Amino acid sequence: MSDCLVIGGGIIGMMSARTLAIAGASVTLLDQRECGKESSWAGGGIISPLYPWRYDDLTNELSFASQAVYADLCLQIFEDTGIDPQYIQSGLLMMDEYDSLLATQWMDKYQISYQPHVNGALFANIAQVRNPRLLQALKVDILNKGVNVIEYVQANNLLIKDNQVIGVKTKNKDYFAQDIVVCSGAWSSKWLRLTDEVFPMKGQMIVLQSTKDVVENIVLDQGRYIIPRADGRILVGSTMENVGFDGRTDISVQKLLHEFAYQRFPALLNAKIEHHWSGFRPASLSGKVILGKHEQFEHLLINTGHFRNGLNMASASADKIKQLIINV
Repeated sequence: MSDCLVIGGGIIGMMSARTLAIAGASVTLLDQRECGKESSWAGGGIISPLYPWRYDDLTNELSFASQAVYADLCLQIFEDTGIDPQYIQSGLLMMDEYDSLLATQWMDKYQISYQPHVNGALFANIAQVRNPRLLQALKVDILNKGVNVIEYVQANNLLIKDNQVIGVKTKNKDYFAQDIVVCSGAWSSKWLRLTDEVFPMKGQMIVLQSTKDVVENIVLDQGRYIIPRADGRILVGSTMENVGFDGRTDISVQKLLHEFAYQRFPALLNAKIEHHWSGFRPASLSGKVILGKHEQFEHLLINTGHFRNGLNMASASADKIKQLIINV
């Protein structure tokens, strides 16, 4: 029996498992598919909320705490695994909302400033990672740290004794642990009853073949973004579709995203669309992250509902879970 059983192998689950393992806990991680191949893989990799003034204090505090350690975290993981997450402080050029009253109040509260830009406001400290590479590296890293990773196993029900959760039931086997940490993202409410229900919010994205000199900074406008990668590829996203777990992509959306990109960078008009995909963000009814001890059952902790901000809150969210379990 492990000290901790983590359910879900996205960025939140793997980061939680890593943090607990470093703290000395024995950890088993279950994922219903292959680790790091769902929402965490599908996102853009921006280490910041897109419009942070739209979110509550906890989201901002977790984001700031994670941002402060991401450069060192990626360097350490690179050194330990040989896989470069491609952390780049590319800056974020915001073309709308930065001068709204809500944005101004947020910047005053957190003492954030920007550089004036001909097309908006440049937040020069915002960074990005190549999230598929980060996830690949994290999986290697947690395996090296002794985490027992079990893939293609779906948690179906909690095992409860005397109001304490002692494990989870799967199709073929029961798994037991001292503490259970639910990090199953958009799938959390499919098998676990939560007061604040979690549901999937689909997003579609495309990647364009280009060169490094076309887009310098991450660009954010009208809720969509353009992200320049280190190899010259340009990632463009994304939609917000409340359609359940329907992962199909739509050619009309592909054209819309491409149009969004070349209207701002005409050089992308004839750029080849290399790939088009979708992912399911874990949205909550309250619009807030669900992080902490379960209100009814002992030894059950919840770390889900991060919506568009899982990657940029992952490190600090994992630290919160560690503090609740190990009390350090």
